[in-house]
Amino acid sequence: MRICLYLDPSRLLRWHQWLAEALAETPGNEVSCAFAAARRPLPSMCRLLIDLERLVYGFGANGATDPVETVVRSLPARPAGDVDVVINFSGEEPLSAGGRVLTPLFNGVPGEIGVMTALVNHQDLLVDLHDTAFPTGSWMARPARLDRDVFAAGLDSALSCAVALILKALRREAGATASDARAAQTTAPCLGALSALAFATSTVASKAIRFLDVLARGGKTWGIGWRFDESASLLDKGNAAFRVLTSPANGYLADPFSFRHQGRDFIFVEQYLNTKGRGCIAVVTADRNGTTTPPQIVVEEPHHLSYPFVFEQDGQIWMIPESGAARSVSLYRAVEFPHRWTREACLVEGIECYDTTPLQHAGAFWFFVSPRPWGSTSWDVLSIYRAESLTGEWAPHAENPVLLDAKLSRPAGAFIRQGGRTLRPVQDCSRRYGGAVTFCQIEALDRSTFVQTPVGRIRSGTLGCHTYNRHSGLEVVDLFGHVSGLREVALTYGPLATRPSVACDQAPAAADSDFATEADSGTAKTALKA
Repeated sequence: MRICLYLDPSRLLRWHQWLAEALAETPGNEVSCAFAAARRPLPSMCRLLIDLERLVYGFGANGATDPVETVVRSLPARPAGDVDVVINFSGEEPLSAGGRVLTPLFNGVPGEIGVMTALVNHQDLLVDLHDTAFPTGSWMARPARLDRDVFAAGLDSALSCAVALILKALRREAGATASDARAAQTTAPCLGALSALAFATSTVASKAIRFLDVLARGGKTWGIGWRFDESASLLDKGNAAFRVLTSPANGYLADPFSFRHQGRDFIFVEQYLNTKGRGCIAVVTADRNGTTTPPQIVVEEPHHLSYPFVFEQDGQIWMIPESGAARSVSLYRAVEFPHRWTREACLVEGIECYDTTPLQHAGAFWFFVSPRPWGSTSWDVLSIYRAESLTGEWAPHAENPVLLDAKLSRPAGAFIRQGGRTLRPVQDCSRRYGGAVTFCQIEALDRSTFVQTPVGRIRSGTLGCHTYNRHSGLEVVDLFGHVSGLREVALTYGPLATRPSVACDQAPAAADSDFATEADSGTAKTALKA
């Protein structure tokens, strides 16, 4: 396929390089560039603001909006009318483009200025990719934001997400059905020097206030909520009180997974220690009378570990912790449960992915993960892989990434069977990381289709939450906020008012029969098998 990047010569940026390199990796692709006549450079104040943030907050190089003129101009030159596909980054109609044209808009505005306007106005980000091959709809993604007060972080996540969306669209043949929900066209004012300067000033001020808040109040951190109830879960009851467990002052606890073994109950957690500068996997023994033991580290590596997915399979107890920093996914086996584990296998290498969550379905294992491509956050992308066995070779889903949505992508715990349904806990990171947990019903899953429907949500007041699990009556969540000193917290669960289906394929298939079995219980429970 002959693909031309149609660019504004005053804005040749690193995210264009990311896309060009990713396109060139596909055999048969020929990537070229052409330049628009008009120049619409980014306001100089924007570059000043990004440089200021790097100085104040310690950001490194290789940002999405770094100028890379030499690299981009090294691409072969070809007229836009002499290719199969034009990707229009210029903000104007490409000259003599007779083939397929893709034009990314950011909150309704073409070009990076659309992202910047949304950021300074504190709007949620929306990438809307208009595609002449699908005139009745458009491709859409909702990027997460690493830090809502840091300009450069928002730019990196939105533009990385746009690259992934363009790659996904190019894998679809013209004539297929695109999304029926086109984003509303919006207009936004041009970002000028005064608004950029005001944003920089308020950002630095808000950071200073936040640092003072940390000193005065101990700041916000993660803790664990836990409760025992053999008869009903939070999802059944609608509301419940959870005891709160926090770490000593030198770190925090998060990502709880509950497990019962030989009549004893355990909570596996990420224990982050400031002295180590990384997370380790720890275990807490929970007593049904309401007491817990101090966390004890059971798995430690030179890199960060979290999200200790613990499960039983073939008579053994296994764990798949998150190890995205090592660009691998490892499988551990309990040698002496719960305190001794051995690294049994590496399931995949060379992929930076987070919160691996397996599901046994249709005679195979399906691994749900959140990858982190380019400068993204890993909060807004969902990919699925399939393997014939637990340690088999991973094959990517035909529509990877199956979702680009900060509300509904990243896993938030083990799959749940409730009333004949299979539910997937997901993190809602649309407003902040760890904002809330939403539950999605899996409607269809096969090698080329994935459909889920949001059906319910945990509400935790002013506290954040991004993990939920339940095993043998021990129900656990994590909580983000001013949790130090809390002894108990009340959580609620309720259905969502509207429940649109969310699919990787724009034309949802009928639900797989495996997801329409009779209810096995009236209570929610962890399901490795569906």
